[in-house]
Amino acid sequence: MKYWLVLLLAMWASNASAQKLVPPDEVVIHVHKDMPQQDADFVEGLVCELGRVLVAPVRATGSDLPLYRSYLATPTQLDPDKVSRSFAQATMGEGRVFRYLILPYDLKVEGLNYVFSSTKLNGDLNVVMSTVRLVPREPGLTRKRISDVTGDRLYKLMLKSVALLAGLRTNGCVMLFPRSLDELDHKPAEFCPDDKAALIVAGVLKERPFGACNTVAMLVR
Repeated sequence: MKYWLVLLLAMWASNASAQKLVPPDEVVIHVHKDMPQQDADFVEGLVCELGRVLVAPVRATGSDLPLYRSYLATPTQLDPDKVSRSFAQATMGEGRVFRYLILPYDLKVEGLNYVFSSTKLNGDLNVVMSTVRLVPREPGLTRKRISDVTGDRLYKLMLKSVALLAGLRTNGCVMLFPRSLDELDHKPAEFCPDDKAALIVAGVLKERPFGACNTVAMLVR
């Protein structure tokens, strides 16, 4: 039975993408020191949720990366490419590690008013992400609810980013590009079946999520 399951997954994978997918050795989330503590409550849950579905170990650490005025794309927005280059130099190491720098500052790239995150498709394994537009600010929300919603939004963005860095090039389900926060909230938090099969065969995703996390915001896992 297990043989046929593996064979079926391999067939789906070959149909999903002809490209070779390469998994990470580790996924590391770097939370910048400027992140307000009340906005960083999501970290533990995010690490847990990603760890449920990814084969590679996931961990979080702090970052004291200096941010200079020369990194600005506008008076109030950072250029993620400039930040990423500095981040890469500060975190050089061995192995195929997908590194994520999470900042409490807005990001701007050419052609778009803002971006939630910036994942390069040129072999760079360092990603810059912003929580500015992801943290819910509606009145009356509990700190737990704010943490869960922020974590769920980052989860979708990071799941897509991990797949992109691994080599997947599709645009359905969680791989959809959200043009707004509303689109991010409404897009699935799962991979399409063919993409999921390809990522399982490549050793990026687990066949089944493992464990449980203390987060409640997302309706479907």
